[in-house]
Amino acid sequence: FVEKVSLLSGPVSVAYGNGAMGGALLFHAKSNLFKENSLLIHQQYESATNAVMFNFLSNYSTKKLTFTSGFSVKSVGNLKMGNNRLHSYDNWGKESFILNGNEQLYTAYQQADFMHKTLFQINDKNSLFFNSQYSTSSDIFRFDKMNDENTEGNQKYDKWYYGPQNRFLQSISWSNKKSKTIYDSFKSTLGYQDVYESRHHKKTGENLLSNRYENVNIYDFVLDFNKKILDAAIAYGIGVRHQNINSTANLSDSKNATFYNLTRYPDGGSSVNNYFAYSQLSVPLTKKVQLLLGGRVNQNNLTANFKTPTFNFSKIKNANKSFIKSALLSYKISRNTTIKTSYYDGFRNPNIDDIGKVFSKNDKDVVVPNDKLEPEYATNLELAINYQTRKLQLQIQLYNTELSNAISRGYNRLNGADSMLYDGEMMRIQMNTNIESATINGVGFFGKYTPSKAFKIRANFNYLKGEDSNNKPLAHIPPLNAKLTFSYIFKRHALDFYTKYNAWKKGEDYDIAGVDNLEEATVDGTPMWYTLNLHYSYKIDEALNFGFGIENIMDIHYKTFASGLSASSRNLILSLSFSF
Repeated sequence: FVEKVSLLSGPVSVAYGNGAMGGALLFHAKSNLFKENSLLIHQQYESATNAVMFNFLSNYSTKKLTFTSGFSVKSVGNLKMGNNRLHSYDNWGKESFILNGNEQLYTAYQQADFMHKTLFQINDKNSLFFNSQYSTSSDIFRFDKMNDENTEGNQKYDKWYYGPQNRFLQSISWSNKKSKTIYDSFKSTLGYQDVYESRHHKKTGENLLSNRYENVNIYDFVLDFNKKILDAAIAYGIGVRHQNINSTANLSDSKNATFYNLTRYPDGGSSVNNYFAYSQLSVPLTKKVQLLLGGRVNQNNLTANFKTPTFNFSKIKNANKSFIKSALLSYKISRNTTIKTSYYDGFRNPNIDDIGKVFSKNDKDVVVPNDKLEPEYATNLELAINYQTRKLQLQIQLYNTELSNAISRGYNRLNGADSMLYDGEMMRIQMNTNIESATINGVGFFGKYTPSKAFKIRANFNYLKGEDSNNKPLAHIPPLNAKLTFSYIFKRHALDFYTKYNAWKKGEDYDIAGVDNLEEATVDGTPMWYTLNLHYSYKIDEALNFGFGIENIMDIHYKTFASGLSASSRNLILSLSFSF
């Protein structure tokens, strides 16, 4: 149901706020905006997991009403890993208990997604938009926990899985295009989400199953306005988000008798209130120079309540205010070349996951709450150069991000002790704390060459480097990655041949707190990998389309950075789409 994904860089934190510290990813779901009546049925099979997918999407319109409806079901079997070990680490990924040849056990799952949208055109100035979504899944096992060993060298867990994740969303939007003194158009959106998830595990030889349940309710209200004054365009708005987080836990036996268990999040309940106002001005200084200025003020209030005496506090109250600003200058040097330079701020408020969570990732360290955590801030400088002709497009981006008060996980003490008993084991204590500063530098390149209508070449690569003030590596920094694609279209035929590449991620470049999962890599880190891939489609007639693809043609074994799973083996994809 995803029509497109947009990657926005530059000063987007003014519009999108908390978390958009250096950019934003926007996922656009399909909508029947063109009032076309259509029906799409799509089926797909993938050999690496014996996955079967079925998708249905329909569009229907009357004079004032437009409907988009769809559902998708997917059944995925166990994932097979690649067989060709060019990296020369013969035992990497060959876990002791959960492999059947190259088949990785406990990786099968099922999911279902449903969507319905209604657009009601009240008149030529007003419209109402209703968006309903629901998704659910089967139990999903945690592969990187099922491969753990106990002190006797046996499988540590005989169960470690996520329960079904259920998500419901309902939003209602009112759009008005009747020009007034303070706006030319506005849009108001009211939204509600209900998310439910759970975690369950039982150690081998034990009788009690640990169950932890989370339920999050999210309420949103946003007002967005647009106004044009002469050549200047102004966008501004206000909004509020309220979140309730309820966390429960128990231990259960085979007869469903339950006993006390420590919750993952504060057991007395948590709430977060977020209020914001923003404004953004776009004004042409000359025919070649465009200036974009923006600002956003944000108030965030978090409350977490603890019933248990585990910690030296019973309540966390975290309130903070953030003001961020941005400026972007676009200069069209010539008909083909544009330079954009920008300075912008970003911020991320500590959430319940940062402040109030109690969990262990590796059964050696346990993360505990920190009631003193503060927001982290980013100051960004970015330079983008774009060159475009009828056949060639080149774009390069250089960026620098300075993080202050950055949130980072590290070893700490609680009530004077550096370890505590958690899930029956003594573990080292970790906390999220604010460090003085951190720096991220990066470069990105994109190129597209279209020598003819039938043939196209696209290439891109990205490189990042992140360090804290002590020159220690930051977590979540991926290795250099690149992609090269050759596309050819001839009459009813379309062919894509592409390669993906990831450079080495050396062990010394992983973070020291274990966030990057160094234990899932080799002793030297994550080796370089590349794949060769092919996709072909044939339009049989106006209604029927056939697709065939081969991913990882050379059947190379690899893991993507920070993953506990070995990536897919050679994967044959067959699809058939019917639309009218």
